[in-house]
Amino acid sequence: MADERFLYENISQRLRNQILGGSYHVGEKLPSMRRLSQVFGVSINTIMLCFRQLESDELIDIRPRSGVFVTNHSLPKICPSNVAHFPLLPVEVSLSEDIFHYMEPHIEEHLVRLGIALPAREIMPIEHVLRTMRGVTRRQPLDAWDYMHPHGYTKFTSQLAKRSLNYPVPIAQEDLIVTNGCMEAIELALRTVTQRGDTVAVETPSYYGTLLALEVMQRKALEIPTDYRNGICLDALEQVFKRQQVSACLVSCNAQNPLGFTMSEDRKQKLVKLATRYNIPLIENDIWGDTVYAGDCLPAKAYDEAGMVIYCNSFSKSLMPGIRLGWVAPGRFHHRLRELKQISSITTASTPQLLMARLMESGFYAQHVQQLRQKLAVQTQETVAAVLKAFPEGTRIEPPTGGCVLWVGLPDQIDSRLLFDQALAKGIHIFPGSVFSAGPRHFDYLRLNAGAPLDDKLRSAITQLGDMAKRI
Repeated sequence: MADERFLYENISQRLRNQILGGSYHVGEKLPSMRRLSQVFGVSINTIMLCFRQLESDELIDIRPRSGVFVTNHSLPKICPSNVAHFPLLPVEVSLSEDIFHYMEPHIEEHLVRLGIALPAREIMPIEHVLRTMRGVTRRQPLDAWDYMHPHGYTKFTSQLAKRSLNYPVPIAQEDLIVTNGCMEAIELALRTVTQRGDTVAVETPSYYGTLLALEVMQRKALEIPTDYRNGICLDALEQVFKRQQVSACLVSCNAQNPLGFTMSEDRKQKLVKLATRYNIPLIENDIWGDTVYAGDCLPAKAYDEAGMVIYCNSFSKSLMPGIRLGWVAPGRFHHRLRELKQISSITTASTPQLLMARLMESGFYAQHVQQLRQKLAVQTQETVAAVLKAFPEGTRIEPPTGGCVLWVGLPDQIDSRLLFDQALAKGIHIFPGSVFSAGPRHFDYLRLNAGAPLDDKLRSAITQLGDMAKRI
């Protein structure tokens, strides 16, 4: 059954790309089932399954005795109303070699960096932050020199807790554990609520770093269809919760990487209620939450009455990646996660906590975030326009609601892995979509970073990328 599902999923995706890429226009009739079965070398029944999936995605209209016609559509539905065709099956993650291959060139200074998701240095307050760091180490030299308490610097965790005062369920200061970045928080969360061999529900596409963590920790991934606007498909998620297929669920609700969506408050509440009802721990990665353009967007953790959400965050994307300062609010799992933190890294560096406490107390960080959101909103809008102008007809982008990444859908099944190789040879670094899934998905997508102002150098690189894509 799994092989059959993969077969018609693959063919459905190819037909979907043709429709969305403009090869078939609204109202145009598709080839007959018999013709398509000959083209793809499969049975008529398999083509019928493909048609049913495309119909549930609202891309086609099946008219008895007349044929199959393209409907009026705008965006593909990754989370269809009927998820029966999506293979909700756990898979082993084996992406480490691919991920390292695509990440490694980023360190080369001469490259145009469109691959790694990060706001550019030129829009960040580097001098102010470093000046503040020099000041706190001068005023508190012994605190900066010594180990920090394993629970974290009190003034820092107090500021973190105050950020949640407008939540329906605020985060208590004593529930916070300071970590070495968001990834340590996520890894501690996974170790707390899962064991080797367990399965974790994840979005698809999903941030490759979390998939890599699952691989290293020998957990399986069960990919849940995820929508450009609404986020993870709650119907599909409930199915796997009911069947007890997973031990935990790992999601991003705000400015998700790579799709860029922000879930509605109503859907966040429903997500938390699902996790609570079925007693499934929900690990929330909110690293891009501070960059949501609309601002003051609450995480799912804000609605966590039962303590089922393990909330993970850091300042790596919103301020300074080099300080590696994150935190986790584990809810009912606090005791076990604290134990794991103390036997792994014991504590977190002192100076970053002193620095962030000062930046938050002074109000500087809140002011900076407001400015950062405005800059990123402009940059992503301008980069979307530049990509659509340069890339082949049929290229698809849903503008993000926050962050600085664009999920670019390529027409005609253009393989972004080939585009990566050609772009790198021209001094341009991008990230292929295939590493954002544990399965054979998203090869015809790529993720582009829009974290830098769109200058002539970036426009030229995007034009070159578009020309390469047209020739593949």
